[in-house]
Amino acid sequence: MRPLRGAWTCLLLSLIGIGLSSYLAYLHLGLLRGELLGGAVCGSGAFNCHAVTAGAWGSFLGMPLALWGVLGYIVVLALSLLALQSPDWAARAMTALSLLAAGFVAIDALLLTVMAVVIRHYCLFCLLTYAVNIALLLVSARALGCPWPQAVRQAGSALGSLMPSPARPPVGLFWGLVIVGAFGTVAVHAAATFSSRGAMGTIRMQFRELIARQPGISLSVIGDPMIGRPDAKLQIIEFSDFLCPACHRAAKLNTILLANHRRDAAFVFKHFPLDTSCNSTVSRMVHPGACQIAAATECAHLQGKFWPFNDLIMAKGHLYKPADIDGDAARLGLDMPRFRACLSSGEGVEAVKRDIAEAAKAGVSSTPTYLVNGIPLPPVGLLPDMFEEFIAAMREAGR
Repeated sequence: MRPLRGAWTCLLLSLIGIGLSSYLAYLHLGLLRGELLGGAVCGSGAFNCHAVTAGAWGSFLGMPLALWGVLGYIVVLALSLLALQSPDWAARAMTALSLLAAGFVAIDALLLTVMAVVIRHYCLFCLLTYAVNIALLLVSARALGCPWPQAVRQAGSALGSLMPSPARPPVGLFWGLVIVGAFGTVAVHAAATFSSRGAMGTIRMQFRELIARQPGISLSVIGDPMIGRPDAKLQIIEFSDFLCPACHRAAKLNTILLANHRRDAAFVFKHFPLDTSCNSTVSRMVHPGACQIAAATECAHLQGKFWPFNDLIMAKGHLYKPADIDGDAARLGLDMPRFRACLSSGEGVEAVKRDIAEAAKAGVSSTPTYLVNGIPLPPVGLLPDMFEEFIAAMREAGR
């Protein structure tokens, strides 16, 4: 492949990469406001862009990896434009571009391993950028017209030619584009962060003050549905109502929060149905049938099927009907005579009432309510970025 043709191809790939990275940045910055953007493509089963982008691995030096990606592709765009200036510049720029693409692919390999082993969710748009990077590496390597060892030996000369100099006017175009891109990406991140979190350090300080005022609440979690190890350093307890719309949204956020704390967190589910038929602590009926649904999930829990039942109900939303319980239990493969006996004996309802009694100790009056190591989590703490700030503040306070 001729260097100039390779440069045009790399220019096109850089524009595709900028588009994909910009969309990932849009998803990431949307999470700062609590918006789960992108639909089913970004939050369904194993493919969950939010779980991938919202965690510790989704940022570098405080800035989302997606914005770093935008900046990286701007550099590729600038090198491609530089390569189009002349055949001489094409050889130098394509050498630098191939080295940059090799670095991209190496980083992608690391991030793909993190997705598979640590987060256990995949980001479709991230995978598409990996494909773009592989294409960049292949195209730029072919455009070099020389073996890789020789290209590596020429790397120093190629990179040296990118140093600004009045004798090399095209380099001014390269650096102008890179500098404008760098300022733009940093400005976008700074503006989005300030609008959602205020001045740097303010939220962390407020969380520390809140935690210092809280004595901590000890609740029993014996027999409760749990994800993670009981001895985990981080214990997250949620009081929820299956017919609560806010709880369904929180369930989606739970997936994101837990994806980044698989090794150090235990997530415990407790019931607090806003239904006076089993919850005497609420003054009025808000969600009729919530007690019946909660009891059914407890009976499913006795057969090790709480989480599948929970996921099924949360997927259907707050319009779930108690009339669906029997059919859904059968579809989940429950022992139906045992399940029905549990419901008719009141065993499931008694388990729900035990959670309601625990809720009274914690002063729970609405759903969803979270406690992290016995400290009530403010509503804003459900946002993935804020949750990480809260956890960091707790660690600083030794809680």
